[in-house]
Amino acid sequence: MDYLNIQKPVLPLLKATEKVLARHIGSEIRLISELRQRTPVAKGKKIRAAFLFLLAGMNRTKSKGLPVLGAAIEMLHLSSLVHDDIIDHSSWRRGEKTPNHHFGDCLSVLWGDFLFITSIRMLTRGGGAAAIDMLAEASRQMIEGQILEFENNFNYRIQPRTYYNIIRKKTSSMFAGIAALAARLAGKDAASAANFYRFGQDFGMIFQISDDLLDLFSDRAGKSRFQDLKEGKVTLPYILLLQGGGLPLVKGFDRPTPGPLLARCRDLGIQERSLAVIDRYHRKCSRFLRSFPPSPYRSSLESLLEFVRYREY
Repeated sequence: MDYLNIQKPVLPLLKATEKVLARHIGSEIRLISELRQRTPVAKGKKIRAAFLFLLAGMNRTKSKGLPVLGAAIEMLHLSSLVHDDIIDHSSWRRGEKTPNHHFGDCLSVLWGDFLFITSIRMLTRGGGAAAIDMLAEASRQMIEGQILEFENNFNYRIQPRTYYNIIRKKTSSMFAGIAALAARLAGKDAASAANFYRFGQDFGMIFQISDDLLDLFSDRAGKSRFQDLKEGKVTLPYILLLQGGGLPLVKGFDRPTPGPLLARCRDLGIQERSLAVIDRYHRKCSRFLRSFPPSPYRSSLESLLEFVRYREY
């Protein structure tokens, strides 16, 4: 799937969002300008903003404030990435060295906080109560998910339900909140908003499980392969590997020679079984989208589903 084609119906909104981001991330403080230069602001796919804009378009929502909402959402996501890299001691993000690599953890924590507070400030000035509620609740759940994940690092007996709970909070909560916000912007009733929320949640589950597969099977993910394994994050592919007797391979993993671990993954059908789980969420998302009339926005959302499912980066 060509992500640029997916963006076409909302490309003007995404370009406007980038301008808003550039305007609000700036500061007269020299060190903040340096931090910004070392943060891959322009490199991201802006999937969360595109997700909001496509849902708004599918609902025929016209709002001059959409680029500000999209920028605030992307800034919140960016702040979470900065904090994630500190927690994970990651030196690379999207093919570039991370802020904590250049500036250390202490300054990077402040930088992540700066981005988070700026996103809230943007919404309080023009986003309305619905947007602020979404951001606050999504942030709370994301932090809960991070703490739950940290609690289960190197837990090779983790239950699948705990893993699903982690990613439902850590990743799906944001997409669910964005979808619910799109429903509220369109004036949908509570029942419809709940359906939108579930759609966003299911989309987020696809996104994260797909991302977890990249750790094993992609060289184009923008981070080192087997980074999750190194950090002790026991994701669905590793849970399936452990269930198949792969504990010695996991504990004794040697990054320069991944052959034995990948061979066991192949024998156990780890990629195919993980994709089967993704497909369960994919079917639910597809049913939701088919309940709307055909439009370029719906077509792009359907293509976005395919892109997220099959992506290699």
